[in-house]
Amino acid sequence: MENHIALMKKLHVLFVDDEWLIREMVSDMLSDTVGHVSLASNGQEGLDFYMNSLRPVDIVIADQTMPVMLGLDMLEKIKAYNPSQKCIMITAHSETKYLLRAIEIGIEHFIIKPIVFDQLDNILNSLALKIEHESLQKEQEKLYQREQLRYVYNKSLESLVNNIPLPSMIIDQNDHIITCNSEIFTILACTEHYKKLIDKKLNIKDLLSTDALIKSDLAFCDWKDECVLIDLDPYFNIEKTIYSVKIKRIISDDNTRFYLLCLIELLN
Repeated sequence: MENHIALMKKLHVLFVDDEWLIREMVSDMLSDTVGHVSLASNGQEGLDFYMNSLRPVDIVIADQTMPVMLGLDMLEKIKAYNPSQKCIMITAHSETKYLLRAIEIGIEHFIIKPIVFDQLDNILNSLALKIEHESLQKEQEKLYQREQLRYVYNKSLESLVNNIPLPSMIIDQNDHIITCNSEIFTILACTEHYKKLIDKKLNIKDLLSTDALIKSDLAFCDWKDECVLIDLDPYFNIEKTIYSVKIKRIISDDNTRFYLLCLIELLN
């Protein structure tokens, strides 16, 4: 019950009717259950409000017979602009032609006057649940798409390092190694770091000896970005071998930063 009330309070309802008394009566009733109610006195006014409202309208309720623009004409334009918009048609006429046109347009509900508030309240409840379900579904779809894009992007990063003849890895903004080539696996084979590398839980700083020449406490930016900014090649001491490190920054489509590190062994 509390969940239904919370969903109703999230709704923004636009009610369109040319009769002032009905607008006020319905507005008073809706204000007790929904979060925000907006009013319009004819179809053109309702359409203009809908198209220009800074707060998106969740449900449009419209009378059919109005001056300037009929309710169905207004709803048809709204549905053409936003097919997923939830709409309720109210009319004093029960002619089949209105019902058939409402179905053709995609109107969710069709109410015959006089308005029964309990019926309208039940309809709003069902639409609120439907809106919430669709919203969650869209979020899940966006999450899935982001995961797919990240998967494809990571695969492209793997392909990149695998085509570099030097020991190479790609780290994220938090210094975790997200992928590397076989040369890095060879360097770390039979070490305590190997399992973490396989599980993608290894931080580049975990590899470095205490005397590794790397600054990680820079005041104005991340050490990786400073190296890129001033074209500096730091030196890493990994498993008692000194490497000069070439760093390149990679920025994905969503502005996530990755860093390509290529290790060049320094021979004594």
